[in-house]
Amino acid sequence: RHAVRRRWNTVMAKERCRQKGTQLFISRAFDTIGGMRVTLAERFAIASKSSNRGGKQDEHGGLPNEVMLAEGMKVMVTYNIETDLDIANGARGEIVKIVLNEREERISPSQPIVHLEYPPAYILVKMLSSK
Repeated sequence: RHAVRRRWNTVMAKERCRQKGTQLFISRAFDTIGGMRVTLAERFAIASKSSNRGGKQDEHGGLPNEVMLAEGMKVMVTYNIETDLDIANGARGEIVKIVLNEREERISPSQPIVHLEYPPAYILVKMLSSK
């Protein structure tokens, strides 16, 4: 069921971006230790550990290796960030702006799908309801 939902989300994200003429950004996740990217040997150790636990190759700890982002995309909070402001598990919103990392190579606005080299600097989300 999870695999079907993930595939559905991927197909729909690409299709909605195509229909609306917005760019789809794909940001790769990467592991760090103490703020530094893991070495090749450490990545091998992580991959071996995941395999021993029956983990999937395309995710770690239930998190995907890639995240698709687009302006206008609906999002849901899955972690209590600021409960006093109703930014908590289950809250919904919409991405209104994606600001790319300054180290990112120049990206053509006509490119429909962009694979980012670095995570975005920040993403602005308008919550449907918050205090």
